[in-house]
Amino acid sequence: LKDFVLRENDIERNGHIYCKVCGKRVDGELLDLGFTKFIPRIKCECEIKRDKENEERERLMRISSLKRDCFSSPLQHQYTFEKFLNKKGQAYKVAYNYAKSYEQMKKDNVGLLFYGDVGSGKTYLDCSIANELIEKNLIRVKLRNLSQIINEIQQAGFSEERNWIIRNLANIPLLILEDLGIERDTSYSREQVYNVINERYIGGKPTIFTTNLLLKTLNDSDEELEYQRIYSRILEMVIPVKISGEDIRKKTCQVHNIV
Repeated sequence: LKDFVLRENDIERNGHIYCKVCGKRVDGELLDLGFTKFIPRIKCECEIKRDKENEERERLMRISSLKRDCFSSPLQHQYTFEKFLNKKGQAYKVAYNYAKSYEQMKKDNVGLLFYGDVGSGKTYLDCSIANELIEKNLIRVKLRNLSQIINEIQQAGFSEERNWIIRNLANIPLLILEDLGIERDTSYSREQVYNVINERYIGGKPTIFTTNLLLKTLNDSDEELEYQRIYSRILEMVIPVKISGEDIRKKTCQVHNIV
């Protein structure tokens, strides 16, 4: 044992080295590699526990970083399936199963389209999916309102920054775009929205959408060609899910002690 490097908490006893805190032997069996011999060090319970604590600390830091990148509001960090109010609804079941089956959904490039009235829980389900994937799988997700994205692209003009924004949105493993329909304001907005959606379609990246529009509006062949192009592409990429019921936002606020 003369070449074995002792540490602060090591103690020699009966020809072996032990951790004096947990009592576990830390010197392994002599290894003969031909050109050299050495005694490997075995991790004691203290080291194993410390490593696990470090790993957990790093995991929590990574989760915190992913959530800051994903959400616009810190409140959304707390929106989870466990706290969703209507667990019996079909939309909840679809969202929950989507998160649990994400790897297959990713492989098949399948997204979701939540449509329904204002306040029916679309954003909460979006956040629940995002939080589940971030916390359980450390997957990069970004949730944005379409108006935010359009504004960012407009401010970038025709610079390289504009191309970077579109490339970044196209490459995120899961992108959640809220308020589909806001792009109807201008031809420029529609073009930018289509660029982002089409890049994700080509790249095989799943996307989740929410809208207050009726599904029949998205399927309407009488819509202008620009709308048809956007909506037909989206419908190729998603499973439409109707969310119905009372406005849950006030109840959600009560659950989170906001009001």
